[in-house]
Amino acid sequence: MKRMTAIESIEAGTDLLAGYDLIGNFRSLFESPLPLPGSLFLLCLRGHCSVNIHLSSYKMEAGSLAVVFPEQYLHIHQASPDCRFLFVAFSTELTRESSLFSKTLPCLPYIYDTPVIPLSDALFDFFTDLFRIAIKSERLSELVFQAEQKQSFYYQLLLCIANLNRKHHSTPATRYNRNLEIVRELARHVIENYKTERNIAFYADKMHLSPQHLSTTIKKTTGKTLTDIISTFVINDAKGKLRSSELTIQEIAFSLNFPDISFFGKYFKRYTGMSPKQFRQQL
Repeated sequence: MKRMTAIESIEAGTDLLAGYDLIGNFRSLFESPLPLPGSLFLLCLRGHCSVNIHLSSYKMEAGSLAVVFPEQYLHIHQASPDCRFLFVAFSTELTRESSLFSKTLPCLPYIYDTPVIPLSDALFDFFTDLFRIAIKSERLSELVFQAEQKQSFYYQLLLCIANLNRKHHSTPATRYNRNLEIVRELARHVIENYKTERNIAFYADKMHLSPQHLSTTIKKTTGKTLTDIISTFVINDAKGKLRSSELTIQEIAFSLNFPDISFFGKYFKRYTGMSPKQFRQQL
């Protein structure tokens, strides 16, 4: 891997980062808890360590796989001297693109509850091959592995891991299936209505649930708040229009049912750290 002394040294606009941890440098990046600036898939090649993912502690040994989502805290500690990893990371921007996010949302409950899983020898070989494909593809840059392929690769990784976890999940099937149905139904309603509705009560009413029950279920099964999920679609839509259309910022605000450009600007800045005008100027 390219030697990194800090997460901040990753170049802006990097959608995919993959590599071998040949010298044990990777774990030093997370000697203190840090929030992930993207989604990370971490495959332990040898040795062992303890990892804290979003305040929960797990053991990683050779042949185990960990998944950490954007803004979850990761802390790697008590690592043996020979602890080494393969890793593949995707930017938050890529993973939260609207159509991809809606597809991956049903996978999140299975992975959020069990972010570290031991692999059989056959599965370890399978994921090692997948990670090596990502490493080779990254080295070829945009020649063969473009944005759509990176999104598809991310989705396939999540789907594989979610399927593994689903077979071994400890939560009673009836309750867990109902929670997953709620997640899927919510995703459908948000896709259909996010341009005009951002009120939790609206979606709860659509699904014949109380706002409290809906919010609690979504947070427990996906690790995300309902507001986070809705805002992901709104912000990605706004970014797409700011990037690729001739619409004015005011027209974009009205297309997303904001009462005025000021309210839209405050909403956009809350989730991106910049105003719509600043976002458009940096393109």
